[in-house]
Amino acid sequence: MSDDNDSGGIIGTIISILILAAIWPYLLAILGLYIAYIVVVAILEWMAQNPLIVASIILGALSAYAILCYRLIPKAWRWMKTRIQHKTDEGYLSRGELTSVMPDLIERKFIPSTNLYCYWCTKKLGIDSWERGGKYYCKSCYEKIVKLIRSINIKNIS
Repeated sequence: MSDDNDSGGIIGTIISILILAAIWPYLLAILGLYIAYIVVVAILEWMAQNPLIVASIILGALSAYAILCYRLIPKAWRWMKTRIQHKTDEGYLSRGELTSVMPDLIERKFIPSTNLYCYWCTKKLGIDSWERGGKYYCKSCYEKIVKLIRSINIKNIS
């Protein structure tokens, strides 16, 4: 028989497995940190090689932030509407052409259309939805409400 077997026996194997079971989360954390470090170094290296693309990405993100934060689309819409109105005052466009060219979308309140239903008829709301008193209505129900309110106001006046 050979005495070259230094395996430590069954007790040594069990202790080694218990030690490995105790430290394996830390080994995985170290491996994850190393992979994250390698990814960050690769990204920084790519950024150093392509500064023009990086600058354009940063400018694009800043411009998208400015558009959303400072509400530039409604402001541009109002400016364009006043420019077209100015042209109609000078006689460039007729009133009918103005309404066909520039619908009055800026005056209408924005109503989000995700999972909204009419307060009266429970029809799913789309782009023709209206809000009155914190409740959302479809176009047909809104017209009924307006007629009802007008008839009540006419009865109260007379």
